[in-house]
Amino acid sequence: MLYERLNPEMKETVDSYVTRLKALDWGRRADLLTNTAQPFGEDLPSDKAQIAARGFITAVLERLAEAEVTDPRQAMLYLASLLPEHRALAGRYLDEHPELRSEIEGV
Repeated sequence: MLYERLNPEMKETVDSYVTRLKALDWGRRADLLTNTAQPFGEDLPSDKAQIAARGFITAVLERLAEAEVTDPRQAMLYLASLLPEHRALAGRYLDEHPELRSEIEGV
């Protein structure tokens, strides 16, 4: 798990977001999580900044510990995850909802 490799300060940040996100639907979760992830790695080259942002999203998704993808906005987040398991869950959702695939993967 990526979360387990984070330093204590970053774990605290991730856990704080998870607590706030649990009460929200996936639309709001996606908005907050993507807005929060964008500044990660601002001082890094763009390729590393993108990985830092995706790492934050991955750690939050790990802590949310959802067993399946049930929402298009959730699928978008899971596709951004660094974990193949998350991307596979999103892929299964998109296989079940092919009408959403081009819309979600085109974002």
